[in-house]
Amino acid sequence: MVPLLCGREAATTMGTEPTDANGEGVATEDVTVFREREGRQVKNIKLEKLFFGELNERLEPGDLEGLSRSIRQVGVLEPILARPVGERFEIIAGGRRYRAAAVAGLQSVPCQIKELDDVQALQASFQENEERKSASPLEYGLLCWKLANRSESLKEVADLLGKTQAWVESRINAYELYRRAHVLAKEKTFSGEQSPGDTSAPPSLGLVDANMIMQAVTSRPVNRFLAQTGGTIDDERTRLLKELSDSFPKLSPRQKRKLVSEFKRNPKQSIEALTQKIIDEPPGVKVSISFNAEISARLVRMLDRKGERLDQWLRRIAVEELEREEQDFTGRGA
Repeated sequence: MVPLLCGREAATTMGTEPTDANGEGVATEDVTVFREREGRQVKNIKLEKLFFGELNERLEPGDLEGLSRSIRQVGVLEPILARPVGERFEIIAGGRRYRAAAVAGLQSVPCQIKELDDVQALQASFQENEERKSASPLEYGLLCWKLANRSESLKEVADLLGKTQAWVESRINAYELYRRAHVLAKEKTFSGEQSPGDTSAPPSLGLVDANMIMQAVTSRPVNRFLAQTGGTIDDERTRLLKELSDSFPKLSPRQKRKLVSEFKRNPKQSIEALTQKIIDEPPGVKVSISFNAEISARLVRMLDRKGERLDQWLRRIAVEELEREEQDFTGRGA
């Protein structure tokens, strides 16, 4: 895979050569100053010559009204990035500007034309989204998914984008959840709430929840269960995704973890029934205990001999005492 280059090296490797008025290539005296001359390659391209390819699908184009109003007043201030494909040009970055320009009634828009392979084009699209903070987890996921299909591993994708592998995996999971179950994954706001969205949009979950669900339905126990079912594995996995996605909004974080744990332990059980069982369970009791230095030292020595942790030992002692108390109470009642 070709890494995204930057600075002068990028201009030398990725840019097309400048052209004169007749469209013929003009030789540059020194490729190291290509970046300074790169602005001269901006051309006005008719909208009918521009198109969206497979690399630049936009799942959530967003509201174009404000942008189109601005373009109607001052024009397109930043060129659209496109690559030549035959007699036309494929939009790589700037899709919202293109759509808004069409709404504003423009016939042509400024474009920067570059020769880019698929990986470079996806990197350029990602870079623009990062700079503008304009992409959702879903759209990042689609971009990462496309890069993953053109790379050897998710680690390679992460290196290409300058992100961690966990970041890449979480965004791909967000895309897979939407693709399979039509459930959106959204970032949390600073207040910890989900960012607001259109009430007519598909149901949504937080990004953490979406990852938890995707990891659950692709775990080994669930894969083994699906392999034994008589139906289509993809259809069954989609059913599980939808049921878990419906259950998660009803649960607290602790209850969500318990639901996933119990579901992975026995994927055959009804997710709806399991969810209700978890909701009906009484809340647990958290206890904080402190000991003086002498008692603490004695406890440490005893636990070392027993090979137990303090929380395990306290839990066992508490359960044994409860059982003894219940037996005594039952005996007295008899």
